Amino acid sequence: MPEFYTAPRISVLAKPTFTEPAHLPVHWIGESTDGERLAEFAGRLCYMSQKNPAKRDTREYLENIKKQGHGSVLEHATYSLLIEGVSRSLTHELVRHRAGFAYSQLSQRYVDESQAAFVVPPAIIGDDALVAQWQAQVEGAQATYVALVEKLMERYKWVEDKVHRRKMAREAARGVLPNSTETKIVVTANARGWRTMLELRSSEGAEFEIRRMAVAVLRVLQREAPGFFADFEVYTAPDRVEAARIAYHKV
Repeated sequence: MPEFYTAPRISVLAKPTFTEPAHLPVHWIGESTDGERLAEFAGRLCYMSQKNPAKRDTREYLENIKKQGHGSVLEHATYSLLIEGVSRSLTHELVRHRAGFAYSQLSQRYVDESQAAFVVPPAIIGDDALVAQWQAQVEGAQATYVALVEKLMERYKWVEDKVHRRKMAREAARGVLPNSTETKIVVTANARGWRTMLELRSSEGAEFEIRRMAVAVLRVLQREAPGFFADFEVYTAPDRVEAARIAYHKV
């Protein structure tokens, strides 16, 4: 039996490390993370305001940056996340976000999908009949994939390089796998890029699965750097699914 995902799994892989230059010290106030301090340092450099004349703590400073729309300061802080338990349908939408983003995704040409997991579409969760119908379809598709790989390995047995032969078989057989096939993807983006993506994909108009992922990513990033993401509010939308709204649009 394959594994079935009903929620994404988000892991933080990398986040900023800030080293303050000794000759340009900032008068820091309040609690902050390295990413937040990096953005504040970059912003203060523009006006040589390291002495912090307004006496703002870091998160108040970043709140004012967002309010003023000076989003370029946020581009210095980057966060890399491992996103699992999402479908290939979702990643087809996610990778449309290009500015400030980098992606590395599991390859179906090289990876054996005979043990692939699948993502249950959020719209059918809770309806046992629909889930059973969907599950029968994806399990049948996986069985067809396994059979095709075996037959294609035999068909191309004249290819001496077994690794290349497996790639040929898998890249052809993957065509029968559904969009619900689970995938894994590493996503790196700067804080400004993350904000733009999350604003769009956590909104009520977003497709259910990518909205669920965006809300999960938002919660992770709010813990990592509240100064960048605290102006997002998670709520239950009229369609009874969680969504998020933002205070400062397109910073």
